[in-house]
Amino acid sequence: MVVALGALVLLVGAAAGAWWWMGRALFQPGTVEQVLAARGETLEVPPGQRADAPSWQVAPDVRLHHVAVGEGRDVVVVHGGPGLPPAEPWRAAVLTGDTLRWHFYDQRGCGASSRPFTHAPSGGTWQAMQAVEAQLGLAAQLADLERIRRLLGKERLTLVGHSFGALVAALYAAEWPERVEALVLVAPAPLVTMPAGDGDLFTQVRARLDAEGQRALEAWMKHTFDFPARLKDDEARLAEHFAGFGSLYAQAARRERPEARLPGSGAAGGFLSLGLYLSLGRHHDWSDWLRRVRAPTLVIHGAEDLQPRSATARVVEALPHARLVELEGSGHFPFEEQPEAFAAALRAFLTEMKR
Repeated sequence: MVVALGALVLLVGAAAGAWWWMGRALFQPGTVEQVLAARGETLEVPPGQRADAPSWQVAPDVRLHHVAVGEGRDVVVVHGGPGLPPAEPWRAAVLTGDTLRWHFYDQRGCGASSRPFTHAPSGGTWQAMQAVEAQLGLAAQLADLERIRRLLGKERLTLVGHSFGALVAALYAAEWPERVEALVLVAPAPLVTMPAGDGDLFTQVRARLDAEGQRALEAWMKHTFDFPARLKDDEARLAEHFAGFGSLYAQAARRERPEARLPGSGAAGGFLSLGLYLSLGRHHDWSDWLRRVRAPTLVIHGAEDLQPRSATARVVEALPHARLVELEGSGHFPFEEQPEAFAAALRAFLTEMKR
């Protein structure tokens, strides 16, 4: 089963012995509109689109697959991975569909959405990396979220980000603080600063695998971080490779908790993952930037998540109006494993905001 994982590859950085000479993050918070302008792009979306349409046109060559569930207050879900959208709407979304209208979209470069590259762009390795990051990195993902806000006709968004998607949602809320009404971060990837410290997902997974699984993980990591070689792969091969981590995560999670519910995902992204890795770099510290977030923030941590509570707590500390709720009996996917408890926590948070 392919699992929608957050904080997928970069959590080990140089410790993996990977080829990655580029230390600085290509993404710089606060520059999304300037970056778009330099490329001749805007945040405008084609007019006349329906909020409930099965796909959204956010750029001339980019359509985002979209599924809406429920009626009521609009909630936009930013999925994790990176590049692994949920195969179907969350169980908790169905439970809350009487008052919330959930919008699930596949980020550009994965799932059923447009994939800008079938092969690496032409030019040298560095030029190809820059081109991939420009089309698929964090600035492009944040721009798409802003286009979704405009398409929905909302002055402010309610965002629910899961895992790696929680980082994207938080960065959006810092980029445009006045445009977010509420922020919910579920099992947030601890990537506010890099390296990630005890939030290193690979360390947690490796510790729970048998010897054969550990060898498979080492081989997967070595393959992943050979960026020049990966740029020679096509999108299909890259997507297949990145999806392959799901089985290793599933082995680790089920050795820890045989009853763990691990939901399936849509089609994995290939070049998308490379673009996001380049956005993040090996070293950054965005904690000061995230203090710009104005929105009340609920952070949900599954008590049985492989990610330690201390890593999630660091995300809470980085946000000025955040509080942590821990759900017992749940791992990385509380909206599937404990949907009733997740729904109750979400309803209580949104109700309190109205007072």
